[in-house]
Amino acid sequence: MKFSFQHRAFYCYIGMSIWIFFLITVVYKYITVSDDPVAIKVDHSVYISKIDSKYKKTYSRACNPPESIVRGSEAAVDSDTWLLQGVLVITRHGDRGPLTHLKGGDQLPCDTVPASPLLKSYEEFVLNASSSGRAWWVAGPGPFHNFPSLPRTAATHCALGQLTPHGLLQMITVGNILREAYGEYLGMESMELSGKKDTGGLAYSTRYRRTFQSLQALAWGATRNAAAAREAHSVAFCFRHCACNAHHALAKRISIQARNRLDSHPAIKELIKKLSRVLFESQEYTDADVVRDALLAYMCHDAPMPCSEQKVDKKLSLTNRKRKFRSDSVRSRNILEVDIDTLNMELDYINNQLDFNNEIGRKARDIIKPFDKQKQPLDFDAQMEREKLLYYQQRYLDSADNYDDVVIVKKNLDADFNFPNDARIDADFDEEYKEPTPDVSESFCIKKDHIMSLFSYLEWGYRQDVKNINNRRRSLLIAYGLVHNVVQNMIRMISENKPKFVVYSGHDKTLQALILALGLNNYQHYNIQYAARMIFEVYRKKDLRDEFKFTKRKAVAQDFYFRVVYNGEDVTHKLSFCKNRQIVDMKVVDPSDDTKTFITYLCPIENIVRFIHDDYFAIFNVSNYKDACAAYGNGKHIV
Repeated sequence: MKFSFQHRAFYCYIGMSIWIFFLITVVYKYITVSDDPVAIKVDHSVYISKIDSKYKKTYSRACNPPESIVRGSEAAVDSDTWLLQGVLVITRHGDRGPLTHLKGGDQLPCDTVPASPLLKSYEEFVLNASSSGRAWWVAGPGPFHNFPSLPRTAATHCALGQLTPHGLLQMITVGNILREAYGEYLGMESMELSGKKDTGGLAYSTRYRRTFQSLQALAWGATRNAAAAREAHSVAFCFRHCACNAHHALAKRISIQARNRLDSHPAIKELIKKLSRVLFESQEYTDADVVRDALLAYMCHDAPMPCSEQKVDKKLSLTNRKRKFRSDSVRSRNILEVDIDTLNMELDYINNQLDFNNEIGRKARDIIKPFDKQKQPLDFDAQMEREKLLYYQQRYLDSADNYDDVVIVKKNLDADFNFPNDARIDADFDEEYKEPTPDVSESFCIKKDHIMSLFSYLEWGYRQDVKNINNRRRSLLIAYGLVHNVVQNMIRMISENKPKFVVYSGHDKTLQALILALGLNNYQHYNIQYAARMIFEVYRKKDLRDEFKFTKRKAVAQDFYFRVVYNGEDVTHKLSFCKNRQIVDMKVVDPSDDTKTFITYLCPIENIVRFIHDDYFAIFNVSNYKDACAAYGNGKHIV
């Protein structure tokens, strides 16, 4: 008993060791049993489902299909307290064809969309307006004279950089959202959109077919009429503030930083090269955004992703080519090693046939004349040169209209006539006459994994772009003309009660510069999708009573507010100049779902006026656009 009591700790250690050994055995057996093909298959299927889920999100975010374009918080304010004065809309055009020539790009089904009653109604509207000639909005003189209002309908394939019916439907959907949200308050059913300032609506478009057609589709969706657009002379809608020396210097700096980012990710760079070889017809592109644009042409139109075709060498095998090469060499030598006298007898004929006034003739004269004078047989090298020159001369005579063909033939024949000695054939054949390397050494098919990797890298790049001080400076300079014009129209809405509705039909670069200029720093906002929309809403307080006299009074600047809605999301409180206590927040009912409520914001209009006049160029340590461009025009101040 004493012994047992004294060594009970030892017995405990023995028991614990046995228990641990038992646990390890069971766990090992469990792992061994569970590590079967069924378990691996389940894990793989889970992985596939995750990829599919992420791909769907990426597709929806990048392509913005019409069915996903829905009303968000547009006009979501307390209408009993606030009166809508006007709306300004900046959009990106709808879905388009790729901007770069793709392999088989003319076969992409960009123009095929499911039958849509909305799209058919719009097409009928355009055709009816064009029944007696050109539609009224393109019939008159101007920058958009004779512009087609519809994408081409005769073909069913992509047109380079042109709007597709898919994109047309996107913009009509956006127009319907605007009409649903603002039509009742602004009287949009009877509104006329034109480029004249004294009308109820203003419409601007860059001079591209896709932006002009997008504007017409949006205008019809919003007002059930078209728009007589006014041309914007720049993608940035810079108006009178366009020339700026700093643009190029800042853009160069940003480009270098982007290139360095890509170099720091060699795996992505290699992936981009592989994708580029599969996608593009001519050169390889190492710009991730260019490759992304090409991929969208497939993604957004439900086309199967392309593969590189593994080139099969239909030529002879290496051994057979050696054998053929040796026999051709011997045969060529036999042809040339005929009676030398016979060859020399032909010299007179050659002299008569060759035109010594051209490059080939002069070269032939230099070779042949010395042997002609000396009446000696031509050596082997001279014979070869003479045979080549005769061939070139004949080709020149046959195709005198196109001398380039002769140059190409000469280049190819120089190699064909350069026969090595027999002793060198086997030794040097592998080095000098290797099998041609195909453009793509192995077949490569673009898969969802590749797309997700590229898009993830780009999203990471957008995070860097929104934080890049040089990018912010450049965006401020690019967007200044647009922001200035927006503020001017907002002031006119307050003072003159018109225009009520303003549309700027632009590009992704338009919205990217505007987003950074306004101080928004969400990378998802910076990733501009097709048919994206940014809306400025201008409001006035309804109750204009004097606090002391309790009588109605005239509206003053303090009574006017605005809000910014980007793709249905209220981003007013995220603007760099609307983050103070003066901002108004309110709880409102979701316009699309009565069971939901959310918070919306209103910012004093004085804030954006003060921003454009006093604080816009603070980052440059100057007070106006001209000085900012001059200070950074030479690139010395860029850090």
